[in-house]
Parts: sequence; C-alpha cells; structure tokens
Amino acid sequence: MKMMKKIIMSGLAIFFLMGLCACGKVTVKINDGGVMTEMEVSSSKTVEQALEEAEITLNEGDEVSPKSDTKVSDAQEIVVSRKNTVSLSMDGTAREVVMVGGTVGDLLEQEEITLGEKQHVNYDLDEYLKDGMEVKISYSFSLEVQCDGKTYSQEMEAETVGDVLEELKITLGEDDRVTPLATEAVTEGMKIVVNRVTFDTVVETEEMEYETVYEDDGSLAKGKEEVSVKGENGEKEVTYKVTYLDGTEESREVVSEKVTKEPVNKVVKVGTKAEFSSGGSGRGVVSKKAFYDCDGSGHGYYEITYSDGSVEYQEF
Repeated sequence: MKMMKKIIMSGLAIFFLMGLCACGKVTVKINDGGVMTEMEVSSSKTVEQALEEAEITLNEGDEVSPKSDTKVSDAQEIVVSRKNTVSLSMDGTAREVVMVGGTVGDLLEQEEITLGEKQHVNYDLDEYLKDGMEVKISYSFSLEVQCDGKTYSQEMEAETVGDVLEELKITLGEDDRVTPLATEAVTEGMKIVVNRVTFDTVVETEEMEYETVYEDDGSLAKGKEEVSVKGENGEKEVTYKVTYLDGTEESREVVSEKVTKEPVNKVVKVGTKAEFSSGGSGRGVVSKKAFYDCDGSGHGYYEITYSDGSVEYQEF
C-alpha cells in the first residue's frame, strides 16, 4: 500500500513538472530592422505568435528567421528582415534598389561598390536599411573660395558651387557674382570667387565746351576775320549710376543731365567784300570767296576770280 502511494506521488510530481514546463515563460529578443524588443512569452508559442504578441506585423516580401512556425526557446533572437526600396545616388545618377534586410554596408557590397579614398556615404555603414531611405555616395574635394577679402582652403563634400557656399554660410546678394556659376559641378582644385556688387548715385558738374560759329560779313574784305563774340564754356550737372565691384568702381552710366549754365558760342565774322585793282591794264580781282573745312577748325581755301576770267585757289 505504501509502495502504491509512492508511485502515485511520483507520477503527480512528474505531471506537475511537465505542466510547469508547458506553461513556463522564455525570454526572446526580436530584432526588427535594428529595433530591438525583449519580451517574455510562453514557451509553447511559435515565432509567429511571439511577433503577434509584440504587435509586429510582417508585410509582403518581409522575411523572418527562424521560420514563423518554429517554437520559441529561451534567449532566442528572432530577426525580422524588411523588404526595403531605397534610392542609391552616385556620380549624379540615382536608381532604386530593392533589398531584404541588411545595412548600408550590405547594400554597397550587394551593388559591388567599394568606396575610394575621397568617397563618402551619408549613413554609417552599420545603419540598418529602411524603406524609402536615400543613400548618397559623394566625393570630397580640395577647394579654394575667395570672398569678402578672405580665402578659404579646405576639403569639402559638395556637389555644386552653390552647395559649397551654403556650407560656408556665404549668402549671395541679388546682384553679387560667383565664378564659376553656383549651378556648376565641383571639381578637384576648383577656385571659387565671390564678388560683391553694389551701386551708388553720383552727381558731378561737367564743363560744356562752346562752339565756333562763322558768319559772312560784306563790310570786311575777303579773307579777313574778326571775332565779334568771345566764346564761353557752360556747365551741366550729370547724374551717374555707378557700379562697384568689391568696393572698386567698375562702370558708370548716365541717368540724367541738367544744364546749369548755357555755353556762349564764339562768333567769327568772315569778310566777303570783293577787292578790285586800283586801275591800269593789269589783271584785277573780281571776287574772293572763302570755303571752310567741315571740321570747325577755321581753315579752308579762297576761290579768287580775276578780271581776265582766270580763277585761283589759296589755302588759309
């Protein structure tokens, strides 16, 4: 009888222990694209049930390891690999790449990309991929930038001249100039020059030169000249728009002019009175006409007609 009781008690103990194991808890870790979750679940649960309990949903194309129907075990790590579509940019060209799970480093390895000495990627290589991520591979360049009297010489990661200026916090005014253009791609050893452009309005008083006017005078003998009015220069106020490049005048254009003193033209009387001979049988001057050059110099020539019908020309 005692033996029977021992057998029964032993069976109950085994049954109890088996129940404990069946209802026991295990600790699992879930790595969902780099996001770690640690939780206790019943040892009777499957991987799929553990994910449901953690409110982690698998989408089409996602993968899980171990398989969904695998029973969980203590200290087990469940890895969820998401299907990600990422943008990969290199050498000015972007393309979409689909990859399940993995890191940025894994992506470069998959695409057989080895980074050169001056190549850089915008994420850490151990960063887990995420759907919609933009992975950019860029280059660093040795550059020189001149602006506002300063020279910046440094190694920089930039695609365009505009990116360089933005990184250096150089703001361009509406009329400022940059060489090469801000849209131009950066190259090794490039020299970038920023010129500040400013404007000013300048008013100056300028002299107006008088003109010389010639008038025929029949009371004066031909070839004789007399100044009847002395010439006098005038004055005008000229308003300029002046362009300065880094503080140095580059150009100016006239905006307006205002005459403040009119010039007085010089008037020269030119004799037209004919000269005749005093008598005798010799040849006499019938007429002497003056013809002036068009350049305003006062020079020209005389056309002399004599009583015998002959004509001569004399320069003056």
